[in-house]
Amino acid sequence: MIQFTVGPLQKKTSLLGALRHFGVSSTMRRRIKHSGVCKINGHDATTKDFVVEGDRVEVTLPEKNSFTPEAIPLTIAYEDDYIIVVNKPAGLLMHPTSGAHTGTLANALAWYYEKTGQSCAYHPMHRLDRNTSGLCLIAKQPQIQYAFSRQDLAYHRFYAALCEGVFPAPLVTVHWPIERLPGSIIQRRTGVAGKAAHTDIRRLAACADYSLLEMVLHTGRTHQIRVHCASLGHPLVGDDLYGGSRRFMERQALHAFRVQFIHPVTGNYITVNSPLPADMQALVRRAGWDYNGDSV
Repeated sequence: MIQFTVGPLQKKTSLLGALRHFGVSSTMRRRIKHSGVCKINGHDATTKDFVVEGDRVEVTLPEKNSFTPEAIPLTIAYEDDYIIVVNKPAGLLMHPTSGAHTGTLANALAWYYEKTGQSCAYHPMHRLDRNTSGLCLIAKQPQIQYAFSRQDLAYHRFYAALCEGVFPAPLVTVHWPIERLPGSIIQRRTGVAGKAAHTDIRRLAACADYSLLEMVLHTGRTHQIRVHCASLGHPLVGDDLYGGSRRFMERQALHAFRVQFIHPVTGNYITVNSPLPADMQALVRRAGWDYNGDSV
């Protein structure tokens, strides 16, 4: 369901025009025009009806890409009528694949929406690998996803990681394109023919076995952090796909600990944080560091 309150208008505007002003894409507006159920202030309406400032608009569309609801426990870090941020555990897929039709975050959210009486869709703004833990920013409505795609509503993702060995510099900015490794459908590598990829890396602490890093992603390429760290000669702890050892962890030591974004409806700047999971926290304690998500 699409819901919003009409803001200030400079001229007489139809409901369809208000949808465009609110950030709904042209493709979505066509769907609404042909198959949407519209209400203005609780009364049935069409896309040709006029709206004024303060009107409450509701539009319902037949849902696409629906997932089977499953009662999978969720940790919700933030939620409002438009956005939900879920703290995904390692081991949970973002959405069904050809080899895994159930048991995913999408199935869990379908159950949560059903249980809480919400008519919402699943529009993740970014994806985490199965064995990466942390915060997933998910739009509940397609026009919210569209709004985030605009440059003026960019969101920022921060990651904590443990890499092999002593990372050599306190600050590193990586601008290495990433491409698929020839002959593999999974593995990536850096290469001039790849897509632009930008990662900022800050070393927080180091011991003989591993270093604690914080990263900011400016692009969202598949395995971006894992590939950039491996290309620097310091693969992530546990990441045997890219040369890391499983001596200390059975999965890559990578956690999305913070998301920051401008809310596409309220305009508020929102920060959501997530503590390190137990497996990574155990290695932090082993090294004698006191890491609270900001400093050591």
